[in-house]
Amino acid sequence: MKISIERLIELIVKQVVAELTKRGVEIDFGDENKLLLNTKVEIDMSCYKTPVLTENNFQFISAEGEIIIPEKTVITPGAREIIKKKKLIVTHKTN
Repeated sequence: MKISIERLIELIVKQVVAELTKRGVEIDFGDENKLLLNTKVEIDMSCYKTPVLTENNFQFISAEGEIIIPEKTVITPGAREIIKKKKLIVTHKTN
């Protein structure tokens, strides 16, 4: 699995925010919607001959963002449900 530095930062920030919230620290997120709309996650499936997007691929993906997947990726019904539930935008990357 390959992870971008942006995604790594996002995961670290989520953990820090969760810990601070647990300790009673109130965090001002400013314009949350703007932050969510700029979230893009590219799912690397270059090691697959025929890429298949499953529920497992959404383990670390937050709601209301965009995922970028290879063109001709097969999306399982479970993955489609998560896309719908998390309100994700799916973009197909051409080679």
